[in-house]
Amino acid sequence: MSTLRAAVTALLAVAALLLAPVVGAVPASADEGTMIGIGIQPLGVVEGPDGTLYVSDYDWAGGISVYPPGETLPSRTIKVGRFPSSLAITPDGTLYVTQAGDSGQAEIGVVALGANEAALAIKVSSGPHWLTVGPDGSLYVANPSEDSVSVVLPGDAWIERIIQAGPSPVEVTVAKDGTAYATNELAGTVTVVPAGVPSPSHTIDIGGKAHPHGIAAAPDGTVYVANILTNDVAVIEPGGTTVARRIPVGSAPQEVVAAADGTVYVTNSSDNTVSVIPAGAVAASEAVRTGEDPGRMAVRADGTVVVVNRGGRSLTVIPAAASAGSGASAASPGAELGAAPGAEPPLSAADPAAGAFDSAVPLVAAGAAALLLGGAVAVVVLLGRRRRQGQDIVPATVGTIT
Repeated sequence: MSTLRAAVTALLAVAALLLAPVVGAVPASADEGTMIGIGIQPLGVVEGPDGTLYVSDYDWAGGISVYPPGETLPSRTIKVGRFPSSLAITPDGTLYVTQAGDSGQAEIGVVALGANEAALAIKVSSGPHWLTVGPDGSLYVANPSEDSVSVVLPGDAWIERIIQAGPSPVEVTVAKDGTAYATNELAGTVTVVPAGVPSPSHTIDIGGKAHPHGIAAAPDGTVYVANILTNDVAVIEPGGTTVARRIPVGSAPQEVVAAADGTVYVTNSSDNTVSVIPAGAVAASEAVRTGEDPGRMAVRADGTVVVVNRGGRSLTVIPAAASAGSGASAASPGAELGAAPGAEPPLSAADPAAGAFDSAVPLVAAGAAALLLGGAVAVVVLLGRRRRQGQDIVPATVGTIT
């Protein structure tokens, strides 16, 4: 049954990209900035407490590239398992990574602060797993094949408890008060688990045809849910039991993060843009152009947002000032490094030595092909132009890899 469910989930993910109508608040003219390629197949991204950026390389050989603050070239590579994907980091700098062992066993690798390799691995069920860390340092692991969320307590190397969720929970976010929210993509719901309790208190209906995926809790407790097939973001007020409002965004919105000032960023995987929603707003203020197939994001301490471009094999850095812009419809294109102003992003990696990962760099991107994750077959998608999409709609991170 778990194999069948995984197959159905993967097919639904592809259908989301093929069938999602192009509606929402993504205008023809979007902010664009400087492009820098990174030369790996990026998938996960997270910033450590000291400002160090970690990017996973979804490859058989594995590896996590480490970028010191302000640098565009990695200082070192952390050795981990096969096909590292989702990343999460604790306040003390412990890094977790979804990976596969040599036998194909799905695992959560544990990397101590400053270490050059994973010291140990926590075995988990087959299938994809998305990771997040709560305010207290606890690790939450989404288990879509088991309809559950696992919890690892700070400092432990084993699963402390398993929380029942809905069908196919794909991502989890934890609010400052410790309340956990899990998106159940197949059910079109969000499971709500109050802090410290072993089971959910209630479920919030997002929409059976919405396919909720990414989820993030803002500092004020408001929860934002990216809905792949309805091209909008559902907003749940603190303590709410229903969707308060919906904010139109771009095509096939997939991931969402909230910055410390409450600004919300949403990756539109079919538009190659990120929608920017100011704190408390009822509409997106602008759209920022990214590299090909934007996926997961990390908010840095200075407010900049780093976006993984899976199809472009690159990163995009959006400055915090973007949220205060006058709107994408009035925005003018920026400049690619080494290119004329307004030039389209290239389909080959740019010079990784040009620019810096800080608030002075608007964007980092380039184009290329991507691969379907978890050992799945490649799917060619036609959405404006022919390109290969990374199957991260349902976060196909590590399944049974042969």
